Amino acid sequence: MAESNFSAVMAGIKEQGLLEVLDKHRGAEPLEELVDRFLVARKGKVADALKMLVEDLEWREKEGTLELQAATAHQVLNGEMNPAGKDLHDSMFPHGLLGFDYQNRPIVYKKFGKPFSAQKLQDDANIHVDDLVKYHLWTVERLAASMDHKGKWVLIMDLQGWNLGHFTNLHMKYVQGLIKIDSNHYPERLGRVFLINVPTVFSACWSMVKMWLDADTKAKVCLYSNEAKVLLLLMMMMMMMM
Repeated sequence: MAESNFSAVMAGIKEQGLLEVLDKHRGAEPLEELVDRFLVARKGKVADALKMLVEDLEWREKEGTLELQAATAHQVLNGEMNPAGKDLHDSMFPHGLLGFDYQNRPIVYKKFGKPFSAQKLQDDANIHVDDLVKYHLWTVERLAASMDHKGKWVLIMDLQGWNLGHFTNLHMKYVQGLIKIDSNHYPERLGRVFLINVPTVFSACWSMVKMWLDADTKAKVCLYSNEAKVLLLLMMMMMMMM
């Protein structure tokens, strides 16, 4: 990152009176690294990076991301009012932290296979797509905070049991919501994405999803139909740390 570009972005942040907001939300991430992420996402164009960063800070204030980060999963999914809904969500959507790769990046696992149904969550548990997107935001905020807001993460998405019945408008709205949040507010946080147990019929869905991703993100995505190859890859990634 050119020093002049960093200075130009910071001057713009100061001019718009957002320095305190920036400090409040950046955690322990050095200013230079934070600004560089936005510059990289906007191909080094200062005006575009500044616009993206300003919009991100304004969005964080509006959404109350720090308050959300401090909440529990129970609270985010209204578990007090709807405990059965949260239980249904958790049974449909196994997810969690697997460990760390050889670059010390956290490896996050999410399963969007046969049991997952946004329609069933909406009909039976009163958990809507907006609630699912908010939960995603909560998980990402908690993950970033656990990393002191430094570095990148690796995502594994397990599609075992995925079928064309999942290729619905409701699910596509959900996916769009996730992509919008990640691309607009977490630039250069994603290290790699592994889609595993990918069925042949997923190709139609992937053709659509790819259109919503920028070229750099698409280049980070690897698709595997054979789980054994992924397990071998993960073992190699994690053993290199030993």
